[in-house]
Amino acid sequence: MASITVGNVEIIPVLDMVPPPRPPTAMFPDTSDADWAGHADALDNGQLQLYYGCWVVRSEGATILVDTGMGPGPHPDRGNVEGELFERLRDVLIPADRRNNTNVGPSDEVNIVVHTHLHGDHVGWNLRYSGGMPAPYFRRARYLVPRADWDHFTDPENLANAPHVERQVMPLRRLRKMDLVEGEHNITDEVKTLPTPGHTPGHQAILVTSQGEKAMIVGDVLHNKAQVAEADWCAGVDIDKDASRRSRNTLLDMAEQESYVVAAGHFTPGDHIGRVVRLEGRRYWQAIEI
Repeated sequence: MASITVGNVEIIPVLDMVPPPRPPTAMFPDTSDADWAGHADALDNGQLQLYYGCWVVRSEGATILVDTGMGPGPHPDRGNVEGELFERLRDVLIPADRRNNTNVGPSDEVNIVVHTHLHGDHVGWNLRYSGGMPAPYFRRARYLVPRADWDHFTDPENLANAPHVERQVMPLRRLRKMDLVEGEHNITDEVKTLPTPGHTPGHQAILVTSQGEKAMIVGDVLHNKAQVAEADWCAGVDIDKDASRRSRNTLLDMAEQESYVVAAGHFTPGDHIGRVVRLEGRRYWQAIEI
C-alpha cells in the first residue's frame, strides 16, 4: 500500500467504500451551479463523489486507526454498497507471507482507534454482532471518542436520529473499551488531537509532528477540495456552520503557513494527500503523489 512518512511517522490511506455520487448543491445547499462552475476539477462528470477513507498511523510502536468507515453493510441508503475496510486493512497490516493464515487478521494489529467525530461513515467498523451481542472488531484497541460528540449524540433527543451511535459507539463504554478525550489529547508524543468543532460539536483533527515535519488528518473539516479555495462553503450536515467555517479557516491557515501535509479522507484517492498553496491571493489544493 502507498504511504507517506512524516519524520518517523508513517501514514497509510485505507478506503472503506465509495457511495453513489450526487449533485454538489445537494451536499452544499447554500451553493449554486454557478458557484461550482470554476471548480469542475473538484467534481466527477459534474457530480460530487465522496470517498469513505480511513487512515492507519504508525507512531512510536503504536498502530493507530483514524476512523472506521461506514461498516460492512450493504447500506440501503448508500446504493446497497458494502464496506471493505477490514479486508483492506489485512493488506496494510499483515505481512504478505501471513495473509493466508485465517488465524491472523487486522483485529489484533490495531492498538488505538481514534474518531474524528461520530457520524455513521466514521464509526461503522467499531463493533460486530453475534447473537445480538456486540464485540469490537479491533479487540486489542482502545477507542478514543471526542467527549463533546458523545455528550451531543447520546442525548436522547439526538440519539433518536443517530441509531449508528447506539449500535456502534455506546456499547464500547459497557465493554470498557472506550476513552472520552477532549482538547489537545496526546495519543503518542508525535500524534495528538486538535478540536475543530462545527461539523459536529466534538469534531477533532489529528496532528502529526515528528523530526520537524508536520501533517494533519482533517476528518470532515473538508469534504471536497473546492473548500480549500471556498473555505466558507459548508456541508448541509454541518451542525454549527459558523464554527465549521472558523475551524476550516484555522486549519487551512495552519496548513499553508506551517507547511503541513494534509490528509483528507473524503477526497478522491490519488488526490487525498496534499498541501495548501496560495496563488494570486487564493488558496488551492496541491496533491502529493504517493
